[in-house]
Amino acid sequence: MNTMNNILKFGRTLALASAAVFAFVACEDEPDKYEVAGGSPEVIYVVKPTNPDSLIFSAFMGERVVLMGNNLRSVTKLCFNDREAILNTSLITDHTLFVTVPSTLPDVPTDKIYMTNKNGEVTEFSFGVDVPAPTVSSLKCEQVKPGDVATILGDFLLDYEEAPMTVKMPDGKVISEYVSLSKTEASFKIPEGCTKSGPITVTTKYGSTASKFYFNDDRGILFNFEGELAHESVSIADGKFNHGWHPRIVVNDETSLDGYYLQMGDGSSVLDAEGGWNDGQFCFEYWCGNWDSNFVPDAKLFDVVDFTNYEKMALKFEINVPKSNPWTSGAMQLIFAPAEGENSVTLFAANNTHFNNTVLPRGLYRPWEASGSFDTNGEWQTVTIPFSEFIYGSDGTKASGSLTPTSFASLTIFVWSGGVNGTEGKPIIKLDNIRAVSIK
Repeated sequence: MNTMNNILKFGRTLALASAAVFAFVACEDEPDKYEVAGGSPEVIYVVKPTNPDSLIFSAFMGERVVLMGNNLRSVTKLCFNDREAILNTSLITDHTLFVTVPSTLPDVPTDKIYMTNKNGEVTEFSFGVDVPAPTVSSLKCEQVKPGDVATILGDFLLDYEEAPMTVKMPDGKVISEYVSLSKTEASFKIPEGCTKSGPITVTTKYGSTASKFYFNDDRGILFNFEGELAHESVSIADGKFNHGWHPRIVVNDETSLDGYYLQMGDGSSVLDAEGGWNDGQFCFEYWCGNWDSNFVPDAKLFDVVDFTNYEKMALKFEINVPKSNPWTSGAMQLIFAPAEGENSVTLFAANNTHFNNTVLPRGLYRPWEASGSFDTNGEWQTVTIPFSEFIYGSDGTKASGSLTPTSFASLTIFVWSGGVNGTEGKPIIKLDNIRAVSIK
């Protein structure tokens, strides 16, 4: 009998749904005449205000819904799962109740609405709260050895006792225990033998998401400073990388991420507040070919990595700045250049005019700008700078030129200028695994 009554009530209510949603306050339902009713509420179905003819069985956090039923004035408290919603009595009639699903994640998801009357009695109605699948934005460092801790940055990284969150590594190993876990960060130890490169997949109660980034990313390597590069003209000898004006120190020590890394700054060299010109200490140069009197353009970077779709790619590298020598001024100017100049004789990269101009677009990286100082506390972090952001001149204004796939022949990384002043310092900046990879 109850089922038949509900069906009959459902039919009558549905016929009036559209009118009830858009003209729900009749003369007898004016806000100043609102009174809490006795008894308990009955919800027959739920709709969206914009589409009252279609029933819904769940809604996203923050979404407005309309409960349709009987005696809804008896509701004094309403919860979706264990999160209380705000009731507006001017939006409640006997047969309609407009309410916004709370935006706070439930601690205990039961997929039910709980309605309390003035006597404290609770009526339940089955209705789910949709939570997005996990967002997997980045790894704090994409290069992590077995036994060390990796940290995922993202959102909706939700772990429930009855539905644990899992992280599937590229080799198939599944992780479900965490060093620390929050809605936006998950830290976990890398299992022994877990070295394979590839995406990771995070799965929660609400879905699965595969990362666009690669764990232990080995794609598009331009420089790993191990002397095992695709462009054989590069050699590392006597602890130095030399393919430009200034030999740059390469180091293999207890702070290494994996073997050798490149170091800018020696801990005593000053970089002034304007990021003043100090190319002897804070410039890395890879200029393809021979930049002496007879120009021979070989070992171009676009022969090592395919830059055809550079608009969908990014420059990535790992960085380590010790706390003892923070970075406090100067933009890291990331300057790609074509193989030759207009006269086809001189190397385009190898001149100061190339550094100091507002024509050739470049990336500018200033991680110290927000707080005035940047360090990684001696840990390695991954930096990602999309090539779509390579739009600046040396002074921080927008460059007048544009990149093409053949622009990516040579690379200069120069911590200098950039249009924003900082404070004088003696930074040490360590770099490794400079690479160009797809991010879309």
